[in-house]
Amino acid sequence: MSGSITVPNYSDTNRVPGLYFALDNSKANTAAVARRVLIIGQMVAGSGVAGVATLSGGYSDAVSKYGAASQCARLVKAYRAIDTQGEIWVLPLTDDSSATAATGTFTISGAATEAGTLPLYVGDQLISVAVNAGDTAATVASGVATAAAAVSALPVSVTSSTGTVTLTAINKGMSGNDILLGVAVLGTAGGQSVPSGLTVALGQMSGGKTNPTTLATSLATQGERVYDLISHPYTDSGSLVALKAWLNDTAGRWSPMLQLYGHAITAYRGTYGQATAFGLTQNDQHATVMPIGDSPSDPLSWAAQVAARTAMSMRSNPALPITALSLTVMPPTDAGRYSTEQRNSLLYDGLSTFTVDDSGTVNIERLVTTYQTNASGLPDNSYLDIETMLTAEICMQDMRIFLGSQYGGCILVADGTKIPAGAKATTAKLIGKACASRYRWQATQLWVQNADTFAANIVAENTGNGVVKLLMPYDFANQLRIIAGSVQFVKS
Repeated sequence: MSGSITVPNYSDTNRVPGLYFALDNSKANTAAVARRVLIIGQMVAGSGVAGVATLSGGYSDAVSKYGAASQCARLVKAYRAIDTQGEIWVLPLTDDSSATAATGTFTISGAATEAGTLPLYVGDQLISVAVNAGDTAATVASGVATAAAAVSALPVSVTSSTGTVTLTAINKGMSGNDILLGVAVLGTAGGQSVPSGLTVALGQMSGGKTNPTTLATSLATQGERVYDLISHPYTDSGSLVALKAWLNDTAGRWSPMLQLYGHAITAYRGTYGQATAFGLTQNDQHATVMPIGDSPSDPLSWAAQVAARTAMSMRSNPALPITALSLTVMPPTDAGRYSTEQRNSLLYDGLSTFTVDDSGTVNIERLVTTYQTNASGLPDNSYLDIETMLTAEICMQDMRIFLGSQYGGCILVADGTKIPAGAKATTAKLIGKACASRYRWQATQLWVQNADTFAANIVAENTGNGVVKLLMPYDFANQLRIIAGSVQFVKS
């Protein structure tokens, strides 16, 4: 048995008497991978460098780096409204050189016959305009521009001419088209109305074209920093394809050669029909899209807050169902909400769902990926739920850390070889047993289930040249979604 125990950094040629102890941490690693969120959006101006992701210091930091009205700052603000503790990084992009900005209008007509306040909305931001009796449309329109200048971080610039107020998105591109304009959104029940004598016609934002074409290049330069979730405002095909390629299982972040993982989350503004048509064009297990109807809040705010809730749930336990979790975004109108039947259909079309309670609070109902069909074009629900992807990521990271700490620097010998106690050597069979042991631990965390079945069916094969291949029959924990019962009653 002499020489079978290895003492790190101790030389067996030493003849000087004494006691020599080395600290060996190879069996003590219990560290978990830090959970990190990447926010992607467009900047306006500041100290931030386009294409370079940096750790966020919060909203004020985002304002300094990217501009108060920028997509980046607005995304950070929306995210921090939910998750105040999680680590977030921001990848800023510049407006594309060929992009155009979305524009919209408030067209005011008539003359005020009473004093009051004209409540106009840009997204979910209120512009309160003081109106005096006798004010003409031109006077009120001028007042709108003045009042808008006092609203912090408005995502549009505002000008007026006669009775028309023109709004231009600060960031150019397609996302500006999703900024919803409104008037007296809360209605009389919320104390809002248009002063008598005036009318306001809405010209919704449109004309924004070309999202940043540098997205793919910027993603490719992000190195090997792990991002568990990616929140972004884009639903155009070019951006979604770039993200899909960055995250894919073949050569992207989910490939066995990279093992960096990540899941992209965004939101889509549209009617049920528009959302369904969009969802049917998507098919990516590493992407989640939340349709939002006619919510006054921008899609980017929804995307950031869904990501925040997901990150918090993931840190708690990745297998927890991400459901019945509230957001602070404004709800759609009654007409703009999706019915139960429609939501069920959306969940078959690769889109996630939300509900609105009696208080007007928006709650996540179910988050699914856009994956719907396999490589053969056949329906496939294996990657349906986001929780499956989150749990798979954490399980694989954990198993990798465990095996690395146990078997790094080991000699590999054939199964059945007698290995002296303490020797830095192992066999494929022993590695398989260690996997089964770690799986049992993962089961105690409620990430996985049926540990005995895993242990009975794992295959560990020494394929030669120092390579051990594992077939690990994982059985991830499920999420309780439905309880259905028959209420069988009697009369007595």
